[in-house]
Amino acid sequence: MNTRQTRIETGAENSIDLVRILTRREKPRRKFDGILRLTGIFAALLLAGAANSLPDGQWQPVAEIEKTAATYIKGRIASGDVQAGALDSRLRLPLCDQPLDPFLRPGARIKARTTVGVRCTGSRPWKVYVSVDLVITKAVLVPKRVLRVGHVITADDLTTDTRDVSRMTSGFYAAPSELVGQRVRQQLVAGRIITPMMVQADDIIRRGQTVTLVVKNDVININMAGKAMSDGALNQRIRVRNSNSGRIVEGIVRSPEHVEILAAATSGFFSEKPKDPVPVADIRLSNNDR
Repeated sequence: MNTRQTRIETGAENSIDLVRILTRREKPRRKFDGILRLTGIFAALLLAGAANSLPDGQWQPVAEIEKTAATYIKGRIASGDVQAGALDSRLRLPLCDQPLDPFLRPGARIKARTTVGVRCTGSRPWKVYVSVDLVITKAVLVPKRVLRVGHVITADDLTTDTRDVSRMTSGFYAAPSELVGQRVRQQLVAGRIITPMMVQADDIIRRGQTVTLVVKNDVININMAGKAMSDGALNQRIRVRNSNSGRIVEGIVRSPEHVEILAAATSGFFSEKPKDPVPVADIRLSNNDR
């Protein structure tokens, strides 16, 4: 093979290799892979740079940042306790030469979990965010034992326990009088907080039933006859018609025979000219008188 032919073949091979390089398709990268990689590198550089640029004892204690965020929320709630989330112990921020400044983002409100910003406004400024949990503990009612569906709750079924209720959006019970007499709608597990959706009150007053209307305050204690306008369970509001005046008022069911009239409804409760001219101060009726 002569020299000229060798040069031609070598040139052709080089051209083919060049075409392969130019037309080769690289493996596609996910968009977020690059972002995450850059974010990780940036965070590592921040930590390493701060640690290398400052001597020991010259960076801000992480515990002090957490305490600042918790104290900020604690000072803005009426009751309850707070607990700041733990920051990364490797976090290195320059020691602030000014008091730390806690803040909330514009429009943010304090809730069960709140993000609090803590910043340094000194010669080497920085800013970091801390999650703060609001903890509100109360004595709530829980079953002593498993209660089956259909069981009517008694005082002996219940006990109290102190729980964090800051996230109890479904509600809870604190007084035995609110639960006793209610029927279990779904099986209750011992020690589990009882919510209103788990129980159902039985109606103890029926529509059309004659009841005793009770009006109480510091001055008077009067009982009068009335007629229920709807069914009612214990401690439930129902409408009742005063048998004497004909006026319809709202009251709270206190027993199978008694409905307590709300103080706001006593205005005009008695008619100026009652249908029955005989004054009635205490009429005692039972469920049999309908």
